[in-house]
Amino acid sequence: MNIPQMITRLYHESIDAEHDLGNFTSFLRVCCMRYLALQLSGQIPIDDRVALSSLDVEPILACEKRDYH
Repeated sequence: MNIPQMITRLYHESIDAEHDLGNFTSFLRVCCMRYLALQLSGQIPIDDRVALSSLDVEPILACEKRDYH
């Protein structure tokens, strides 16, 4: 997936989740920073040859929910 495709997908997912799209740019910044933080914490690999779709997302999401809710 290239960057325009990813942004479009996030936009459509935001619409489906009924998020306020008035601040979509800020949402994108938060997504980027969370991605980098997950890499730095070792929860997702830094190696860009590893496809994100190959990861088991349940433990990652459980940590996110525990740490940020």
